[in-house]
Amino acid sequence: MKSFFGGTAYLGIPFNEKFKKLVFEGIEKYGINFGASRNNNVTLDIFALAEIEAAKRCGAEDSIIVSSGYLSAQLVVQHYLDDYKLNYAPDTHPALWIGQPKPLKLSFTEWAEQAVKAVNHSEQPILLITNSLNNLFPEIYDFEWVKKILPGKKVCLVVDDSHGLGITGKNGEGVYPRIPKSPVGETIVIASMAKGLGIDAGVILGTKKTINELRRSPVYAGASPPAPGLLYAYVNALAIYQEELVKLRANMKFFASFIIEAKGLHYLEDFPAYLIADPNAGDYLLKKGILISSFAYPDPKGKMLNRVVLTSKHTKEEMRELATALLLSQEPGFKSQD
Repeated sequence: MKSFFGGTAYLGIPFNEKFKKLVFEGIEKYGINFGASRNNNVTLDIFALAEIEAAKRCGAEDSIIVSSGYLSAQLVVQHYLDDYKLNYAPDTHPALWIGQPKPLKLSFTEWAEQAVKAVNHSEQPILLITNSLNNLFPEIYDFEWVKKILPGKKVCLVVDDSHGLGITGKNGEGVYPRIPKSPVGETIVIASMAKGLGIDAGVILGTKKTINELRRSPVYAGASPPAPGLLYAYVNALAIYQEELVKLRANMKFFASFIIEAKGLHYLEDFPAYLIADPNAGDYLLKKGILISSFAYPDPKGKMLNRVVLTSKHTKEEMRELATALLLSQEPGFKSQD
């Protein structure tokens, strides 16, 4: 195998030597894990330090860091479940589901228009639940539509930024700063930190009022925190994240310069995923020694979804070989199944 263009380690953190060194330092200082409730009277300072740092980097008033992105999602949704009507956007990640919501066959823009109407014509509190982007298609969503919500409506917007945190925004701060905070009553961003940030944890960003309410949740009180050594690395790795983000963006620009003439590719200039229309592309590239993300989604029995995912660790040679293979497959008379 020559190269791998899949996964979600956009910043290459799992194999970053400087980051691993910080993890080992954190383990030496705090141990491998801390299996106690966050509400325990005995705790570690690194949890609070990491939450202060996360809020600062993302432009939020406060944050909670829990053991997984799934837990961050469920903590928020379950907190509002009894008093709010849930309104799910298309392709919302299953981590945010309660039960089995029926998938909507709408575009995000269509859903947003309907959501505004639903909120403005309802006297019931509504919880709007969506991703910040579609990493499969890919598409980065715009949230200016929330300004159309009438003042005084009791509505909370929950946005899953798992694939944007560390990647989108000027410095990788993600979606939180670009969501209009008015007239929506509450805005909460949740995210897995296991993708761009390389941390097995989940984060919740919001106002101090909202975060304090979530800290009183039985779900929060009953859950063990993330590994403290990883949080130590996160707190001390800002320069590493910024360095890798610069490399990733340079790689995206380099790769785009080679595929500008390619057909059957859908991508954005500022997101490192590239959707290939040809359903046979995964098999073809594998024969060339190039492994990409290739699986049937959302229907396991449906057609293959073939995507190239760039990271900060890819070399120019690897990207050039991939681009060459993609362009070759589009020459007249070429059959990708051969």
